[in-house]
Amino acid sequence: MSEEPSPIDAREEHLLRRARAARAAGDAAGEREAISRLIEPYWSWAYSISYGRIGGADDPKADAEEIAGDLQRRLVRLLERKLAFDISFRAVASTNLSYAIKDYRRRAARDESTPVDPVELSEVDAQRGDPGAEGMADALQPYLTGLNERERKLAHDRLVLDLSPSEIGKRHGMKRGAVDTAMHRIFKKMRNNAPPNVRNRDLGTV
Repeated sequence: MSEEPSPIDAREEHLLRRARAARAAGDAAGEREAISRLIEPYWSWAYSISYGRIGGADDPKADAEEIAGDLQRRLVRLLERKLAFDISFRAVASTNLSYAIKDYRRRAARDESTPVDPVELSEVDAQRGDPGAEGMADALQPYLTGLNERERKLAHDRLVLDLSPSEIGKRHGMKRGAVDTAMHRIFKKMRNNAPPNVRNRDLGTV
């Protein structure tokens, strides 16, 4: 005897059916409305779970909001491809939330740099040919096509000045999570702008 679906599962399957019917009929507005209602509860759900899992974060509220937003973006991208699943939609959302939190932790590993007293450092001459800030800025120019002025400034601060995300946030009046999200978009654009020989050699670097 099959188990009765929970009210949540029944509601979500109803909305998925509506979205499938709207897509089949070419009703884009109806499809968007069904998908919006489907994923709407998952923002607060992801926020509460994320907040409990990211103990020790400098700004857990902002970071939990970032993760919740990331989950909703993931679900929207997934639903653009398919509207039927072999498991409950909540299980789909739970799996995607786990990856959103994993990606957040990977990004959050770039903590603010620790100040070092110069007397603790041995004097090292710069290697001949190492690019200074000006040379690095020139080398980045081919990758910056398509970036707006704000994105160019953020890329300059991260890649030329080697500022941490926290330092960039303080400089531009942004939250740490907003910097991470912006840099993720910027790096994606820069990878797309990379010369073919660079892009084909290593898709994971700029």
